[in-house]
Amino acid sequence: MQVQKTTVESLFTHERRYVVPLFQRPYVWGREEQWEPLWDDICDIAERNFVAIKNENPDDVIHPHFMGAIVLQSRRVSGDHLPVLDVIDGQQRLTTLQLVLVVLRDLANAKGEAPTAKWATARTANGNALINTETEQYKVWPTQRDQAQFIEIYNAGSCAKLQAKFPAKIGRRKATRPLMVEAYLYFYQAMDEWLIEKGDAVLGCRALRLALQRHLEIVQIDLDETENPQEIFETLNARGVPLLASDLLRNFIFRRAKGASLPDALHKKYWARFEVPENPAQPEGLRFWEVEIRQGRLSRARLDLFVQHYLSMKLERDVRVGELFREYKTWIETRKPFSGVEEELQEFVRYADLFRALLRPDTNSPTDLFAARLHAIDVNSIYPLVIGLLGEPHLPSDERDGIFIDLESFLVRRLVCGRPTKNYTRLFLALLTDFRKGGVFKRAAFRNLLVAGKTESSDWPDDATFELSWNTVDAYKAIKPERVEMLLRAIEMKSRSSKSEPILLKGPLTIEHVMPQSWSAYWPLPAKTDGVDPLEAREEVIHDFGNLTLVTQGLNSTVSNGPAAQKLPELFKHSNLELNKYFVNRTTWTEKDIRDRGKALFELAKEIWPRP
Repeated sequence: MQVQKTTVESLFTHERRYVVPLFQRPYVWGREEQWEPLWDDICDIAERNFVAIKNENPDDVIHPHFMGAIVLQSRRVSGDHLPVLDVIDGQQRLTTLQLVLVVLRDLANAKGEAPTAKWATARTANGNALINTETEQYKVWPTQRDQAQFIEIYNAGSCAKLQAKFPAKIGRRKATRPLMVEAYLYFYQAMDEWLIEKGDAVLGCRALRLALQRHLEIVQIDLDETENPQEIFETLNARGVPLLASDLLRNFIFRRAKGASLPDALHKKYWARFEVPENPAQPEGLRFWEVEIRQGRLSRARLDLFVQHYLSMKLERDVRVGELFREYKTWIETRKPFSGVEEELQEFVRYADLFRALLRPDTNSPTDLFAARLHAIDVNSIYPLVIGLLGEPHLPSDERDGIFIDLESFLVRRLVCGRPTKNYTRLFLALLTDFRKGGVFKRAAFRNLLVAGKTESSDWPDDATFELSWNTVDAYKAIKPERVEMLLRAIEMKSRSSKSEPILLKGPLTIEHVMPQSWSAYWPLPAKTDGVDPLEAREEVIHDFGNLTLVTQGLNSTVSNGPAAQKLPELFKHSNLELNKYFVNRTTWTEKDIRDRGKALFELAKEIWPRP
């Protein structure tokens, strides 16, 4: 390893290429955290240069600004190809510096400062690209996902042309621009405003050129062929955006693929799916796997969340977030579970596709119905078990569907009965381990494991316990509304199933209290009987399942809080929902009616979520 201080001039003056390996993450630097501090550094130096040039005082001492480190490793090339250095770390810095130089080139051309434009052009383009001018002309060559936008920026030649290519709006809708384009536009505007402020564009361009040419220093670390770039990559990320576990994992996988001369093909065949945009109509929008979803109190990218579930499923134990990459690397290197990198990727993306389908249920299949209800129950610790069952080749689909019915029943009954969830991670991984060890891939075998739980943290409540809780729990308060909605949706589906095929109810539904929460104006209390306090009796049932229903759109407050004779017919107008046909021809609604309906709903719930 050789370590040296270098400058932008030294980095980019030679005919060579800095290539960002395709398996590294894309460009992620942003305005507040990276672009603005860099511009502040450049601006500070340029101000001093401007004064020195204007006053013809070349002896002014201008101290350099340190930009951080880059790690490079020379790659062997053949024939007349230009020398290539792989960027092991620091690609965000190098790419941003190239964008700044392209901005200076375009701005100098626009201001008529030809020497600066010529200098900047020579620091962004290789003039001696003899073999492949399409790629070798660029001194920095980004990772695959960013190459198209980088070429567009370089070839536009002016800010106006780039803005025309990437407009701020399409029609009336705000367009999403690629990050590199946003970076170019930010630095162009910043430099242009600074030049206008200085009042002398030619002198200002020269001051900016000198700032970049002489006064931005970088520590350059050159690795020799015997050194392990993976270890360097894992530990170096100074002044950058923190690496996700999936970033490290991707680098680890494709570093080994490089040894087999397969990285491009494997990336296209397997990893590219993780870089598909969430909305195909906005190719530069957020990628599906980059979207952050909540897990407990934290939000994490979907891909990192999947890595945790996948590794926990494979190792059959809980893997802490901070240990994901180390655990994965240890698993691969010590257990050697795959014959090669391609088999490793095949398995990884197979389970990733299963996990993605669980996050986006959109059919009436048993798995999708189960997945939709899992989302509402919001128990993330079950996903290693679920993807393990989905990926088990010896488990027939009908047996798996039966297991999902039992798991859903287990979760719902415990939810309604107020059972704790704190040991779910250990419980579900133990179920997976025991099921695999048993070697009998049948619903009955899995059901036996579920029934075996006897403690409060592991039992599967029986019908009597389930019924008691169902009829007494303040459902709307004790259970989150989105979970209550899921339970009522399931009952709605069950109510329809005898008349038609069950369907996955889509679209928004709203929970409605039949007897309103604000009942005092139009719902008088009955007379006291048998020593029962009528106020206490009402408060006991107001949030019960028997008093809750679904409507396709919320009732206005006047109707919602109005008298029974007005409200119940309004609910019947929502009779496209089977739940609300219960209110046909009703003009009164009492505490007894609530209890009776709760019992009727329980009979359906018991069928939906059975227990042996």
